[in-house]
Amino acid sequence: MTADELYQQAFRDEIAGLKPASLCDVGCGTGTLLTYARSLGITAAGVEPDAAKVADASALGLDIRAGTAEALPFPDAAFDLVTFENSLHHVTEIGRALAEAMRVARRAVVIVDPWFDLSIPSQAVGDRYERWMKTLDRMTGMVHWDPIPAGEIAADCNGSAVIVRHLLQLTPMSNEAFDYFAGRAQPHKGSAIYKANGMDQELAAIQAAFQSTGITEAGALVVTVLK
Repeated sequence: MTADELYQQAFRDEIAGLKPASLCDVGCGTGTLLTYARSLGITAAGVEPDAAKVADASALGLDIRAGTAEALPFPDAAFDLVTFENSLHHVTEIGRALAEAMRVARRAVVIVDPWFDLSIPSQAVGDRYERWMKTLDRMTGMVHWDPIPAGEIAADCNGSAVIVRHLLQLTPMSNEAFDYFAGRAQPHKGSAIYKANGMDQELAAIQAAFQSTGITEAGALVVTVLK
């Protein structure tokens, strides 16, 4: 089982263990989690800002609404669970989105998002490289936040109890993968903002650390906030 498969299964086991009758997945894409939920007999709906993905999922018979995490198109306590499957770090206003999730959830909000164990050298380099890549993404207009601490999520949700799980299967990044991601910077090297952020210098420092300790891919943070 790959690391991504392990993290996905842990997240879905967390959902199944709560035995919800219904859930709303925020930033649901084309509805993969909704399909899984329906296979368990759970009534599932999703919210997705990308109109093309909404159309694709709707064509498959899934209940997906166009909308944003900051203004969920549902009344208070509409679903047992509200979920974020690797979507929270793409939300424009995280605090507002989590408050909306708590409003719409009857029982809990369940989140999985990337996480690095900074006590492990290869993970610390991975975290640094992840931040470099996300800085590059933000230069292109993408909403792509750095890893979100569990404490920040808990504070924004303000629930009755919080369950936090840190999952990590150390997966080394190859030289080819490093070069591929670094190559995404090529179209932006001449821009003033790229230079002002010292992107080339930071990449060189990360590459030196990569050659020394290697890089391992992100783990996963699973947070369940009970109401």
